[in-house]
Amino acid sequence: MMTESKCSVCRHPERDTLERELIAGLTLRDAADKYALGKDALGRHKRNHLSKALKAVQERREMAGAQKAVDRAEELYVKASAILEGAEQEGQGALALSAIKELRATVELLAKLTGELDERPQVNVLNVSSSPEWLAIQQAMLESLAPFPEARIAVAGTLEELEA
Repeated sequence: MMTESKCSVCRHPERDTLERELIAGLTLRDAADKYALGKDALGRHKRNHLSKALKAVQERREMAGAQKAVDRAEELYVKASAILEGAEQEGQGALALSAIKELRATVELLAKLTGELDERPQVNVLNVSSSPEWLAIQQAMLESLAPFPEARIAVAGTLEELEA
């Protein structure tokens, strides 16, 4: 590990400001350009020398920000629910539908914020060659070709090659 006296970032005259900006999310590339430092040196500094107190402050900030977003979404849910209840009691169908629409969107937002809704694409792999349907099709083709032995042998050979 580098000692502070050799670290170009530790010796930089704007070290305090630079560290705060790194903690706030300034990229290494942007910091390198802005402060005329090497990207690798900034990365080593961030890993090895950045104040643990500054890191802890940033982590608390991030946790508070995430919690605040969930809290605000839950407040919106409560308000939309109250509007829906009032609209239903007063027979205001259009307002009730609007409130339902907002509730649906808020529930979706809450699910995203809490991780309950995962929108990453999923890939499903289907092995067709071992499916009962495909095996039945192969059998039917070969049976249909029984009167034509040469064609049946050619098709069977091709099917074997495809499965290999």
